[in-house]
Amino acid sequence: MEFNVTLFTLQAATFLVGMWLSSKIFLPYLTGWMKDRQKRIEDQLKTADQRQKEAENLKIGFETKVKELEQNTADILQRTRQEATKSRDEAIQAARKESELILADARKAIESERQQVTQDLQKQVGALAVTIAEKIIRSSVDAKAQSKLIDESVKELSVRKN
Repeated sequence: MEFNVTLFTLQAATFLVGMWLSSKIFLPYLTGWMKDRQKRIEDQLKTADQRQKEAENLKIGFETKVKELEQNTADILQRTRQEATKSRDEAIQAARKESELILADARKAIESERQQVTQDLQKQVGALAVTIAEKIIRSSVDAKAQSKLIDESVKELSVRKN
């Protein structure tokens, strides 16, 4: 194979003309496509950055809301504990007042019963005294008989007390 200068020159010229035509015809489309692609990538990067910032803001907002909810929950629990303590104290005070009323009623009932027993005893002693007086008057007897009557009456009184 021999080297032909004419053929080489013709091939080189054809190549250069082809390249020149390709650059005039295809290069603007290729450059436009590359610029569009570059712009799309830049827009996507900007959008991704914006979305990341929005996500960070949302995350901060959610964290703030979670902290607020935790604080609200703690406040509600504290108030509930205070209300429970207050209710317990009120119930204890009410029970104490009720027990004091029951105790006062019981004391009144005991005092009333004691007064009734005292009155009954006084009536019995009075009746016994009247009985003794009647017996003494009926029997106007000597001192020995009177002593015997009083002893019998005291024994009767002792029996009635029991």
